[in-house]
Amino acid sequence: MSTETRSTLRLLRQPVLVVWSLYVIFIPFYVVRGGLPQPGDALILPLIPMAFVGWNGRLPRDTLRAVRWLGWFTLWVVLVNLAWALILWAWGVSLLFPLYYVYNGMFFLAAVVLYQRFGEGFLRLTLYLVYATVGFQVAASFVMIGSHGRSRLFFHNPNQLGYYALLAGCIIALTHARLKVPLIRSSIALAACGYLALLSTSRSSVAGIVLLVMLLTLSNPRVIIVTALLAAGLAIVETPATSSIDTLQTRVTEDRYADRTFFEERGYDRIYNNPIHTVLGAGEGNPGRFAETTMLGAAEIHSSIGTLIFSYGIVGCLLFAAFVRRMLKGVSIRTGLMLLPPALYSMAHQGLRFTMLWVMLALFAALKEPKR
Repeated sequence: MSTETRSTLRLLRQPVLVVWSLYVIFIPFYVVRGGLPQPGDALILPLIPMAFVGWNGRLPRDTLRAVRWLGWFTLWVVLVNLAWALILWAWGVSLLFPLYYVYNGMFFLAAVVLYQRFGEGFLRLTLYLVYATVGFQVAASFVMIGSHGRSRLFFHNPNQLGYYALLAGCIIALTHARLKVPLIRSSIALAACGYLALLSTSRSSVAGIVLLVMLLTLSNPRVIIVTALLAAGLAIVETPATSSIDTLQTRVTEDRYADRTFFEERGYDRIYNNPIHTVLGAGEGNPGRFAETTMLGAAEIHSSIGTLIFSYGIVGCLLFAAFVRRMLKGVSIRTGLMLLPPALYSMAHQGLRFTMLWVMLALFAALKEPKR
């Protein structure tokens, strides 16, 4: 065991990092139906106060400004959804949406504070946790019934598995240079993420992993060689992903909705058919009120970007854009491009409420800072 690994494991003597570790490990395991908080989410209750114990109350300027803009955006989300709950007198699920954003905002703040307290060790520990959860899912795919075709493993639907794999790949790619991770280890981990994305047969996720490998190749051309060899090995050996390849090919080539454009299929038509809501937003609750004005009917918009525009309007978009701008300020173009795969994914799926996204963004914010 290397000195770095031993020092990272010693961090688990800190109770707050034990809670953090359990939280990250439980992210891929869905127990109750989708759209509701999972049992592992309860760990945020002890994590928040424990993260702030021993913190000096300071954050770097850009990180602090990013947190502030995220706070303003979250406040806007709460106000918009509360306003529509009052107007429609429809409570219940209308109040669940703002809770997700408050939850993830607090989680993001706790993560950047933990980096202030524990420095590079926190980054390395989180990376090891991602390795462990990705590796466990890969191993589980060989024994779980129903892991062929479009697999979801421990999630509720295949797209959740694909999105998790893509975000895990982003974390691996982002931390590769900063933590000086050996090339072979990062390549194997990225190949494992690609394997999980392939199991899900999510076109956006598989394309995102490929793009990540290409971006990482810009900093180290040998990545493409190692990853290609690993991918070739997976193609030769019989695995649960073998049948997924045929399913993916079918999904890429078939035109399932010949009567719809991409924008209608993902629900963007709800935006231009109801332009009045692009100013202040229509909230995320009760999408059935727009069933007659979209091809999706009563379903929510299948796009993070579309959701921002329609549900939170120009005001919400500007607040979120200010948060992203502060996140990107001062980073190299190469590092900033690491956010491109999840950004492209968000055009076809709603992923703003997915906690793994906020794990990745918190690490991105930490990687902007000098080593601690």
